[in-house]
Amino acid sequence: MKNIRLFTIMGLLLCSYARVHAQANLSIQGTIQRASGANLDDGDYAMTFRLYESATGGTAVWSETQDAVEVLGGVYSTLLGKSNPLTAAFDKTYYLGVSVNNGAEMVPRIQLTASPYSLSLIGQTNIFPSTGPVGAGTIEPDPSAQLHVNKEGGTGVLLLEANTADTLELKKGSNTATIAYDGDKIYVSNLNLVITGDINLPAGKTVEYNNISDWRLVDVDDFSTGDDGWVCTKITTLESWATNTSSPLERFTPASPFSGGYIIRPSQNGADALKKQFDLTGIPHKLIKVVFTYHFLDSWDRNEFEYGYAGFGTRINPYDNNDQTSGIFQVGWNRLRGENLQIGAGYVAFWTPNSGNQWFAFDYNVREEMVAQCTDDKFWVIFSSRLNSAVNDESFGISDIQIWVK
Repeated sequence: MKNIRLFTIMGLLLCSYARVHAQANLSIQGTIQRASGANLDDGDYAMTFRLYESATGGTAVWSETQDAVEVLGGVYSTLLGKSNPLTAAFDKTYYLGVSVNNGAEMVPRIQLTASPYSLSLIGQTNIFPSTGPVGAGTIEPDPSAQLHVNKEGGTGVLLLEANTADTLELKKGSNTATIAYDGDKIYVSNLNLVITGDINLPAGKTVEYNNISDWRLVDVDDFSTGDDGWVCTKITTLESWATNTSSPLERFTPASPFSGGYIIRPSQNGADALKKQFDLTGIPHKLIKVVFTYHFLDSWDRNEFEYGYAGFGTRINPYDNNDQTSGIFQVGWNRLRGENLQIGAGYVAFWTPNSGNQWFAFDYNVREEMVAQCTDDKFWVIFSSRLNSAVNDESFGISDIQIWVK
């Protein structure tokens, strides 16, 4: 058969396979001509097929002989792997050698094109044999990632679907995190969670552990750019709490380690109050916690019954229809100096007998909180003081207001 030469007119047409016993078949088609250029006579011929890792030389990594391959008009078609299962890994470039009736192998060998390499995904292991990063939606995956999913014109999206009977496991070394879906919620178990950045939750969403939702910070007033919606009211009557906002307030930077930013306070001493209505629409809550720093400023008298306090309510009036017993505005915090103490809430002083037997007072600051049970979206917070001094030498201020819910 030395006068026979091999031409491949269509390298590899398709790749067909059956999952029985991991058997895969590779469909090929080619032409065989004599040295004169005439087609090989029609008939059945014994043909041997071999796969190599090189274009010339080397040892075949797979071979099989088919006893009767039909040739019509010089064209043959057959399936490789019919008599000897294809065992090549198809994780590199292969070359096909063909010989007829035990004759010399035709030259040149045929380089396999892309189609047969899909056979590497068929079988019992179904392991993708390539090395390096895998890209989905990109032909240039990030070399630092094993899987790079890219969405054209935007950020990547990785969709993992499972039915209610399935779980998804994430493994790193000996640690395994299991993700399960019960038809309503997704649960993650056995997960040691370390977060180095921020968690951004949509409005209305919470983080729970042990079936308990923890406190969530939803608002901060640090007065760094303005009054943050706080107003000052002169308390002359009970009704004035709701209507009077004519009193001015002052915003200033204190020389104090107890406030990192600004303090606001009534500009005029006396029975003034600072108030603000907060709105939690769209934020589910059963409890509200107000955290704040209260500043006792200037000379709170030692011998006077003076104190600072804060209130909370869904309405601003402390009474309803002139019936003070049914009022829904409540004082939630107050601080009073000790009756016989020189160091007490709202007052710190020392006695200086060598300086005319006088007391010297200092500003006093406390970080406090008050918690209320409330499901209403809108509520008021008020800060004020009870001062007996006839002179304008004492006042109060607030800073670093935080609203927490759960």
